[in-house]
Formats: sequence, C-alpha cells, structure tokens
Amino acid sequence: MARLRHLALRCRDVDTSRHFYEAVIGFHFIGYRSDGHSLDLSDGTVNITLLPHEGERPALEEGEEYIHFGILVDDLETIWKRLQAWGSRATKTVKQREQLDADAVPAIAFKTLDPDGNVIDISSDPGEWRGVTV
Repeated sequence: MARLRHLALRCRDVDTSRHFYEAVIGFHFIGYRSDGHSLDLSDGTVNITLLPHEGERPALEEGEEYIHFGILVDDLETIWKRLQAWGSRATKTVKQREQLDADAVPAIAFKTLDPDGNVIDISSDPGEWRGVTV
C-alpha cells in the first residue's frame, strides 16, 4: 500500500507561507533545506516542503486550481478563527460548494486559500474523504 507523506508547494514568499502553515494551520517547522531558501514543515505524518517560486502564476477559480488538498483538524472553530484573523479568504463549503457566511463557523468543513491561492479543504469530519482511515 502506498501512503502520501510529502507535498511540495511553490511559494511567492516562503516566509509568509511558513507563517500561514505554522500559525494558522498548525504544522511544525522542521528546518531549512540545504539551499537555505526552501524549508520543511510537518504534522508528524505528512511533510510539506515550501519552495521559492519567482514569477507570476495566474490565479485560477476553485475547480481549476493547480493543487487542492485536504487537512483534517480536531477543532474546526479554532482553525476558522485563526483564518479569519489572518485575513484568509474562506471560499465555500466542501461538498456543496456553497458560499460561506464569514460570521458563522461552518458545521463540518470549508475551503480556504493559502497565501499563493492553493485551495485547502479544512474538515473536522474523519469521513470527509472516501477511502481514508484515521
């Protein structure tokens, strides 16, 4: 059986993305790569490497994005409040793709964007993604 353990994300500003994934999402800083610019974060199971990216990348609508991944959280309300404080753009509910009310914590899951516009599903439901066991 194969298990996903690593993602690499290209970032316009690695430090901004690091702060987002640490302070808002809750990943832990592991260290800088040998190039001194890229860095590793982890939740203890999955490694995310943030790689610098120069140049523009056109913004795409949800559903047409370059990458889209999901994160399971224990406390949806805490993450929601951190995202609101960060100024992140929460977009829609995950399954129904309905617009969100910025003043109300979603019941189970929602979509948001990281600093580079990558779509992240945030869910507190262990059954959110088919075939996944926690």
